Amino acid sequence: MKNLKFDYSFVISYETDVQRCYYTIKAIPQDSARQKIQNVEIKMIPESKPEYATDCHGNKYIWGCNPLPHKMFKFHITGDAVCGLTDYEEVVEENELMIFRHGTKINAAGEKITSYYKTLEKELNLASVTSELEKAKLIMNRLNSDFIYEKNITDVKTSAEEAFEKGKGVCQDFAHILISLLHLAGCSARYVTGFLTGEGATHAWVEVACNGKWYGVDPCNNTDNLETYIKIGVGRDASECQINRGVMHGGGDQTLETFLSVTDRGQGSNYLKKGFV
Repeated sequence: MKNLKFDYSFVISYETDVQRCYYTIKAIPQDSARQKIQNVEIKMIPESKPEYATDCHGNKYIWGCNPLPHKMFKFHITGDAVCGLTDYEEVVEENELMIFRHGTKINAAGEKITSYYKTLEKELNLASVTSELEKAKLIMNRLNSDFIYEKNITDVKTSAEEAFEKGKGVCQDFAHILISLLHLAGCSARYVTGFLTGEGATHAWVEVACNGKWYGVDPCNNTDNLETYIKIGVGRDASECQINRGVMHGGGDQTLETFLSVTDRGQGSNYLKKGFV
């Protein structure tokens, strides 16, 4: 069990004044069997009075409007997370099994991923593995060896098939490819976003349904030990977990800068990093 302190913010800078901005932000960690969230504080510049809501996957988010002209929008959230309370995330809802068993445009298996899965099926003898979680671990371990982590090779629109063909990518690509492979294995799997101790930006991993519960695995780091992971939200792919969405009048070109600080109080380690997305 880990006692973590998180501090996350993003700043959007605009070339010219934004006259009015409508936003939706999914950056609020949620309670689950594995983690409990406390002392959450949210601040925004310009100041706004957001509404709170929950989407169809149970993700918390805020939405609202900044009506005054501005050249900068900042979102800042802090809080405490006790993680690792259990080895699973939450109980599976029956209707979720079908929703998360089929690919989307981003993580649908193409010819190359399908061929790769057939190779894994034989070499790992997946037909003899009855546990979905064990299948996920076996496939994750192999994917981590065969796919290389490298920045600036893919972007947010890159599909699993495209990333797999490149052979390189970031955590988002690892997650999309693993989900695609798990679907071919007959498993229900979903995309997860959150914070990870030592990361300079948000992280992505995967949850697989097994024996009526959701279990997390991280193909980018080849681990299922998620004590230092703070979960924000889930979806079929990254597009359903996107932290910031908005519609605005004016603004011109814009840049997005993110900041993340995660403190593991149990070990007394402090991490402060800066990243750009």
